[in-house]
Amino acid sequence: MLIRLILPMLFNNLTSKMQSQASGQQQQQRRSKPEGSISIDYMPPKPDQSKTDKLGDFVDYEEIK
Repeated sequence: MLIRLILPMLFNNLTSKMQSQASGQQQQQRRSKPEGSISIDYMPPKPDQSKTDKLGDFVDYEEIK
């Protein structure tokens, strides 16, 4: 009988703490970046142009049957 009284109180307390933490995190994210700003997390490496220079010239050809 005591568990029926205490258990709902614990769940309510736990859910209110989780909600307050979630709202706090959202507010921090909003403050960290002003509206309209862009952030880039990953930039792929640029291909090395010197590799294409080593391949040589391309010569067109026609196949004769």
